[in-house]
Amino acid sequence: MNLNSNKKLKVQALWDTGATNTMISKKVANVLSLKKTGKISVHSFAGEKSVNEYYLRLLLAGGFTKDLQVLEFSEIKGADILIGMDIIGYGDFVFTLKKERNISKAKIYFMSPSKGIRVYN
Repeated sequence: MNLNSNKKLKVQALWDTGATNTMISKKVANVLSLKKTGKISVHSFAGEKSVNEYYLRLLLAGGFTKDLQVLEFSEIKGADILIGMDIIGYGDFVFTLKKERNISKAKIYFMSPSKGIRVYN
């Protein structure tokens, strides 16, 4: 969500526990008309690169909301936003596995604030 215009956009996200920062595609930055707040140097497996920085409000299914600075990334097939540890660190992933007619179905939920780890027998 663009904080200056209240423009909202529903996007596909990729959760990346190996990423320090949350990143958005240039396409999302353009659609939301985000203003660049600066440039930052990032290090990845591909080397060092200078990328644009933006400020936005991230709204996740389930009600989690966070205002944060995000970085721009090159396109990733199937995702418009990469959610990094700057967001993941605020909660826990909860996995549920259900077997129906010999088919396992899994659902993943993100709970915030963190409730701690619970083990069920």
